[in-house]
Amino acid sequence: MQVKNTLFKVHATQLSRTSITFEEMFAVRGQSRPTEGTDGSSDDHPIIIPELSMNMFELYLSVAYNSWKPEGPTHSDVIDLLRFSNKFMSQKTRDVAIHHLHEQRFRHKPYDLLALCLEFSIMKFFKLGFEVWNALVDVKELRIVACEELPLIEHTACCTDNTACSIDWRQLWWNSMARFLLDGRNPQAFHEAVDRFQELGSEIGRVNPECWKMLLQTVKKGTAFHLAYDLVEETAQQLSAALITEPDQMLTCAELDAFSSN
Repeated sequence: MQVKNTLFKVHATQLSRTSITFEEMFAVRGQSRPTEGTDGSSDDHPIIIPELSMNMFELYLSVAYNSWKPEGPTHSDVIDLLRFSNKFMSQKTRDVAIHHLHEQRFRHKPYDLLALCLEFSIMKFFKLGFEVWNALVDVKELRIVACEELPLIEHTACCTDNTACSIDWRQLWWNSMARFLLDGRNPQAFHEAVDRFQELGSEIGRVNPECWKMLLQTVKKGTAFHLAYDLVEETAQQLSAALITEPDQMLTCAELDAFSSN
């Protein structure tokens, strides 16, 4: 097979498993060895694929043979995979591209993800774009929360040492909740940070257990974060439903057989 000026010696059966276009191409040519002088019979008579770039075909071979370079595909590689999947009807290539975009979603700007979503009719991208937007908004707002004065403590009647309780509460807030909110390696929504904060349980020092329960209720009232997230999520769902129609599954006969056997 020839792409641009390069010859590739590949297995027809391997390409046919993951691309409907190649499956139909080789089915028409038949399973027997090509007649001498016909396309695909020798290096001098290759099957020429003029509409493919070298990079696009090599990326597809990585999918077909499940063999990737150590650093994995770049962002431009992922776009080439999506273009290949549309042109050569390859569901596996599309799935691989979507997987890599999902893994690297926080490296991309929200509007880049949304543009890809519209170009390649991928509903999940729309939600991903808004998810990244939510994360960016959360980071900005959570920084404000983490830097503000901690919630005031109202000691319960059973709290026997208000001073010690207040001191340890202050330490808990700055050393735990503020750290959870600004965890750069693991971005979290407000409610997720609260859940981690609540799990401290037995590690609350001299904070009275009843005071701790009341403080948790106060912290959980950060409903603005929940409402903002829900609004963006609902907007993403409604827009994606209105603007995007995903293509049907592009499965080869081999993929359909594997699917039915499972």
